[in-house]
Amino acid sequence: MRADHPMLLARPDSLGGKQVNSLSGPSRARIHNYLLGGRDNYASDREVALQVTGEMPFLENAVRHERMYVLLMVQALAIAGIRQLVDFGCGMPHSPNPVDVIARVHRDVRAVCIDNDVLVHAHTNALLKASAPASFAHVCADIRDPDAVLASPEMATINWREPVILLFGGVLQHIDDTPDRPLPVLVNPYKEAAAFGSALVVTHATADFDREPALNAAQAMTAAGCPHYPRTREQITSLFDAWQLVPPGLAEPQAMALQYPVPQQAASYAGMARKEAVHD
Repeated sequence: MRADHPMLLARPDSLGGKQVNSLSGPSRARIHNYLLGGRDNYASDREVALQVTGEMPFLENAVRHERMYVLLMVQALAIAGIRQLVDFGCGMPHSPNPVDVIARVHRDVRAVCIDNDVLVHAHTNALLKASAPASFAHVCADIRDPDAVLASPEMATINWREPVILLFGGVLQHIDDTPDRPLPVLVNPYKEAAAFGSALVVTHATADFDREPALNAAQAMTAAGCPHYPRTREQITSLFDAWQLVPPGLAEPQAMALQYPVPQQAASYAGMARKEAVHD
């Protein structure tokens, strides 16, 4: 797609003030793509990525273990019978991706990817296709507005009366929270919409393991226009409130990637929880 395509040149405020035109500077999605070894990134993204990895030389390995954790969780949940996926803050398509993984298990998968970056939207629509009986949609929206996201026509792809995987892979760390609206309040409407049997998968950056480098890296990301908020184990655990965390609970992503050598340094926590029916 040409860089002068009208979708890519649209101003954020022309799209309701919620979408982001990431061509104007470094992008969270493209920096993550670079750290995964992808090619959908620009010099400005690579410059920030090199600053961040200068602070945390192990970050590329950590990000790839985090990605492996996400794919393993989606695969396990699909094998367990869940046929639906909502990928919040999906980022640039990178193979393999969560939609690919669940589609390999279920031909009739129903999946929705959400991102507020119009360039991500363009790439996702171009690269991720579904053929019947599968159903796939992409929403260009801000996940900080759950009412708008859940009411979008594309979300009709999901049957909320059946279990769904709610995937927040490395996105919540880019969202600030306030005393008036803590992060769990943002996530709760999505959890409440999900049927019993659904799963919540979260990966989130932390400074618990290597505080100074992690905070320096977060400062470099934020200074580049990509806000980054590492959180503590306790803060991240609160996102799973009222759902049942599955062993090993909230842990380093490497704990699940047993087929690879496990580095000692981690940059994030990862966890998966299920929504269980309440019995009297």
